[in-house]
Amino acid sequence: MNVPIRILGIATSIFWLVLIAFAVMAAYSVKDLSFDFGEPEFDVTQDYELNLALPLFFYNRGYYSLKDFHLSTALSDVDGAEISRSETIVPIIPHGENVNIIHNITIDPLSLLEENEQYLFTDTDIRVSFTAGLNFAELFPTEISANFTFPWGAPFHSFAISEPSFEVVDFTQVTASAIMGFENHAMFDLAGTIKIELYDGEGSRLSESQTVLYVPQHSVHESEIDFSIPLTASILSAAQSGHFDVYFDLGIIQYGPLRVLYD
Repeated sequence: MNVPIRILGIATSIFWLVLIAFAVMAAYSVKDLSFDFGEPEFDVTQDYELNLALPLFFYNRGYYSLKDFHLSTALSDVDGAEISRSETIVPIIPHGENVNIIHNITIDPLSLLEENEQYLFTDTDIRVSFTAGLNFAELFPTEISANFTFPWGAPFHSFAISEPSFEVVDFTQVTASAIMGFENHAMFDLAGTIKIELYDGEGSRLSESQTVLYVPQHSVHESEIDFSIPLTASILSAAQSGHFDVYFDLGIIQYGPLRVLYD
């Protein structure tokens, strides 16, 4: 009976020695595992969605392969409502090799504006929750998670239209002029058109004007808007107060009308 017990004890000792050696080598492999982030790239997809591509670079100099790497991100507004969710999976990162992956985070601007138009006109914060995990040394699953916020810059921050000024051109026509201005705080350039309809105080549509835009990110835009109005006996008095209806068409964003009052 003593021999089998002694053999079992030796086998157990060997098992623990192997396990300890494996743990030491695994820990040493962690030291030789590194990763880095590339420069994020922002573009617009063919479906007119906003896409943020985040490059990730893994350098696995350890003794063991990494399996089942997964990275998921969820974007939500300050009230916790989910905006977007993305996931990237890499089946294996072999030992001794470098692996480059791209994690894409996509936002549908139409759905975003349906929830809240503040993203078009007001700077705010977007919350990011991410979870990353992998199977280390083919035995030990590991997972981490974290939360942070990043600022969302409104493309039409401080949008405003001045009170129009009227001038009689001749016996048949009046021109109205106003100044439109805003600041593009977004992470992308604006390109498209803005259509503005002019209404008098009685709600009658007087004229419309269309402006072609190209506004680089983080820049200020200001332009003059001109309207041509047929001259009538009551036009000048009726137009002393009223409103503008503004329609935005930027390819990725169609929104309107935004009503801007004047008096």
